[in-house]
Amino acid sequence: MDRNVKVAALILSIVVVLTLGYYISGNQLPSQDSSDGVDYSTVTCTLETEPQFTHANAWTGWSVRELVDNRMVEFTDFLEFVPKVSLSEGKSSGFLHAEDWPAEMGIAPKCTLAGSAVFFENNDTARGMYYPVVAGNRGAIKRQDLELPAGDVYFAHYVIPVKNATWEVTENLANSNGTDFLMSGGISERRRTGLTGTCTCPVEAVIAQLDDAIKAKGFGEVALERKPAENEYFRPLSAKLYRRGDDCLYVEFSEVKGMELVRVLMIMGDEEVVKAYAEAFTAGGENCSGES
Repeated sequence: MDRNVKVAALILSIVVVLTLGYYISGNQLPSQDSSDGVDYSTVTCTLETEPQFTHANAWTGWSVRELVDNRMVEFTDFLEFVPKVSLSEGKSSGFLHAEDWPAEMGIAPKCTLAGSAVFFENNDTARGMYYPVVAGNRGAIKRQDLELPAGDVYFAHYVIPVKNATWEVTENLANSNGTDFLMSGGISERRRTGLTGTCTCPVEAVIAQLDDAIKAKGFGEVALERKPAENEYFRPLSAKLYRRGDDCLYVEFSEVKGMELVRVLMIMGDEEVVKAYAEAFTAGGENCSGES
């Protein structure tokens, strides 16, 4: 056999052995379209719209409609968590603060078209609900009367447009910076904004840059026991759990089916609280929790 042929055959054999060993060890081979190894750190990710638009921290409610096949279809990420309240006694176990904590920490995701961020201060158990409207449909996900543990939690959810399209963003603008779920807090205006636009980078770049920003703040990634599963409304793109001291941070990106949107969920607090809120408000069909 020609010497060059022998060398080529030997190299091919080594590659096959290494590849099979990698696969058998439990790792998955990256697909051809995998973003592994791509450097997104220098990619510019901005929301470009006409007219220019910056969304409010619409903590009292928001929705986005997209023009699809000559009709407007809606995404409303309707969720709530409510503390124990006694109207007769005028007592509430919790207070919801409008607080843009991701921006204050320098870990806000890029290109958000709509969303909100809050700090829920709560010293007793709470009740939660998640009932989204996706591409005009509702009912496939309907989580009601969810029991949530006592404890403070930082919570944020957003949407990112991933294709240039025509949008209508509806935001409930609050007349205060929070509510005690008794008398304070309300809506002063419902703002509707029509625009066209998209994010200037692929969503993989948004995910990678947010991961870098979080780790730059001293958080380390820990393993998820279970990752959210695809369902009728959402296809999970990324789910990660981070830890810094006693704080846990859960971050989830999910494709909104039937629309050119990606939903982002961010939850921070102690481990028990983050686990419970992630289970309640994940876009996926399975619960998720973490282990260090």
